[in-house]
Amino acid sequence: MFFITAVAPVGDILQPLAMDETPRIAVDRMLMRLARWLRLLGADVITDASLTGAELLKLARADNRILVTRDKRLRTAADVCFVVSNSIRGQLRESVRRFNLDPHVIALTRCSRCNTSLATVARELVSSRVPPYVFASHDRFAECVTCGRVYWPETHPERMHAMLDSIAF
Repeated sequence: MFFITAVAPVGDILQPLAMDETPRIAVDRMLMRLARWLRLLGADVITDASLTGAELLKLARADNRILVTRDKRLRTAADVCFVVSNSIRGQLRESVRRFNLDPHVIALTRCSRCNTSLATVARELVSSRVPPYVFASHDRFAECVTCGRVYWPETHPERMHAMLDSIAF
């Protein structure tokens, strides 16, 4: 699981710091795995598998987002980022370069499932929501205020950064 590191105290729960330069992206249904990775890297990513590329482009424009797609019919639009690579590593490389993402700055600050910024939460507030061994062995927790998913530091961030470091950006 993951843990937010950029926080400012507000009572018992810590709120995420403003991320004014966070890329605002819409990702089409051809690139759902990339959408999850971009969220893990801290990008503000919306996606909806039920929408066609043209429908998502319309939504992206209304919300001032750049559409990331592999749909060749949309690649000539000025507000579209056409991804050439078929592999997730290549797609990440293209996206990180295109959006100037620094994987070590705002990574692990968003829920990978619903895109909401994570909030650090007091350990006592999650005692009944995580496995007993996790509660006993971890002091720091974060949660998604939208879906309620709880995150904690584990080996996942290390593996994620190792994978990102192996990609030549």
